[in-house]
Amino acid sequence: MTTFADRLQSSIDTTRSALIAGCDPVIDKLPRFLIDQAAAQSSTDDEFIERALAPFCEAFFEAIKGRVAAVKPNIAFFEQYGLTGLSVFKRLCDALRAAKIPVIIDAKRGDIGSTAAAYSAAFLGSTTVRGHAYTAFEGDALTINPFLGFDTLEPFVTDCERAGKGLFILLQTSNPGAKDIQGLSANGKTVTLHVAEWLAKNAPRLVGSCGWSGLGAVVGASYPDEARALRAILPSTLFLMPGFGAQGAGADDAAAGFGTQNGKRGGALVNVSRGLLEGTATSLETLRELISSNADKFNGQLKGALA
Repeated sequence: MTTFADRLQSSIDTTRSALIAGCDPVIDKLPRFLIDQAAAQSSTDDEFIERALAPFCEAFFEAIKGRVAAVKPNIAFFEQYGLTGLSVFKRLCDALRAAKIPVIIDAKRGDIGSTAAAYSAAFLGSTTVRGHAYTAFEGDALTINPFLGFDTLEPFVTDCERAGKGLFILLQTSNPGAKDIQGLSANGKTVTLHVAEWLAKNAPRLVGSCGWSGLGAVVGASYPDEARALRAILPSTLFLMPGFGAQGAGADDAAAGFGTQNGKRGGALVNVSRGLLEGTATSLETLRELISSNADKFNGQLKGALA
């Protein structure tokens, strides 16, 4: 069994990319041709949702394949469309994993005891159905909210140890109000620093032969100074860095979170979501070309900053 960190590093090496493509579809903001086609083919809301989301996700998959190190579908953007949306979400995750593209499910789960275990079973481990193991929405890693306490993280970490999966713990997020709670001081240290110390202590539990730990952290590219400080505390922790592109952070900001292992600079995935759809598409072919072109653009910017 390979670790998540090693599978991710292999994908980074193969694609020569440190980008992670976020998939956050909102039907009303999809290209007009998709909405019009879905409306013409549908008599119910569920049919419309299926015929709008499924072609978009298929085009997204084809466009990013080989261009990004991983994909981060945000389950909330599919949940808002009910069971039909979740069905499309599952098919996307399954297709990505079948193509050996690491899938980091953005669900920000976190709860106590048996509830945490159930969340983990849904995305990382498994539950039992008719005597066999069953995983509802299998991914390679999951985003986690730690603010109910460190004991709530244990079921997730244990499943990752057993199944070779990974986690990204919310540490220093990219939103403007992040420091309202994360920046509060407790016992002479910010909440962020308390979480970072827990991560540093537990990182060896999910470390791969590549030197990076799959017990990762979400560190916003919008805060480059904080990212550098956290990298000093967490030299082996994989960072998932939102905020690049449409949220205002530049490539130089994102580069602040990278570290070094085995003589190679790395250890960070830089997220781009809305930026992949910048521009106009009038067909599935031009949509694929648009996403591919934008991915190449962001890859170029990030490689320039890292050089």
